[in-house]
Amino acid sequence: MLPAMSQAHGSSPLRASLLGYAHYSGISTWLLWPIVYFYGRLLKIPVYPNAPLLRQRPTVSPEYTQARSETPPSSWPLVIFSHGLGGSRTAYSQVCTRLASSGRVVLAMQHRDGSGHAFVSLTTEPRLYVREKDLIWTSDGEKTMVHFRQQQLAFRRYEIYLAFRSFKQLVQDGYQGSNRGLQPIDKKFIDWSSWSSDGDTKAIECEKDVLLAGHSFGGATVFTILSTDPPADVSAPIPIHKALILDPWLEPIPSPGPCPPPQGPGDALPQLLVINSEKFSLWKDHFARLISVVQAWEPEKRRVLTILRSQHESFSDFPLLPLVSRRPARVVMDRIVELSEAFIDGNVDTFVDQAATRKMEIRIVGKKPDGSPQRQLVGEVGDLIAH
Repeated sequence: MLPAMSQAHGSSPLRASLLGYAHYSGISTWLLWPIVYFYGRLLKIPVYPNAPLLRQRPTVSPEYTQARSETPPSSWPLVIFSHGLGGSRTAYSQVCTRLASSGRVVLAMQHRDGSGHAFVSLTTEPRLYVREKDLIWTSDGEKTMVHFRQQQLAFRRYEIYLAFRSFKQLVQDGYQGSNRGLQPIDKKFIDWSSWSSDGDTKAIECEKDVLLAGHSFGGATVFTILSTDPPADVSAPIPIHKALILDPWLEPIPSPGPCPPPQGPGDALPQLLVINSEKFSLWKDHFARLISVVQAWEPEKRRVLTILRSQHESFSDFPLLPLVSRRPARVVMDRIVELSEAFIDGNVDTFVDQAATRKMEIRIVGKKPDGSPQRQLVGEVGDLIAH
């Protein structure tokens, strides 16, 4: 099958986003443009574009003697984040900027597999989300959206390996020119030297302790990378130490699985934490599969957590936008970030022990439009269930 990817004519990222969200949602651009224009023009992520990387300073011992020593500055740890369907590299700025502000370099991917609402390329017109009716099926092979999603997962996996390889090359060897490694889409100046290693001091740690994170389809992408060997033309695997998986969507991944690949002597599996929305934890078959999958990596630990009253979109910026933001959405986002940082810092068990945890109890609160019961977990917004 081949995606007949729709083009967004014109180079404006705002226009590409407008057409992308209209294409993804099926809503007319005339209805969406005031919303996209308002948020796209007036709201800004509080960051400095193309800023040089802050370098850590050496730590001086407290003894005020001539023999006092300096500890070499440490390297910033690396996080790679994968977005979900209809998302983008900026749709998770609440999570990514808060992780970055706590002392980490975050690579927020913009996948070009047709799963984002739109993407901008240096070589082509902006491309839009690929819907089922946009696909051109070949005469052979399976003709289902699940099969197409599996191909997208393979594409995303390869993208992440290539992005890591290019970024690692920048850190180790410095900027090699626009035809190699990284380059800005907006063509503006970047102080590449601040991102490169200086003698024995590495600006970013790329040799160990990489954190892989993702939401929804991005969570499936993380599981795909964890459960498969690196692509044949990639010289080395990503040294993943931990994986933060937010409300993963497992349906595109063949079952049974995903499961850890065979381990060699002395190899250790990455540590996992899955933070689930209430809706996905009430999805019986999917949740049962998730628990089984996580136990293959973490057989003895509470590594699936449900945040009460959270929705699938709670992990993105959308519920926090002005005019639509409500206190429950802010409480849930704070809980997501607190759990994420506790996991990265190695303190998630202590955090969960001190938090308001509950047993998984379900109550009926009404009926859905189709007449089936509307279920809800017992508890208050922000409460945790550890599975």
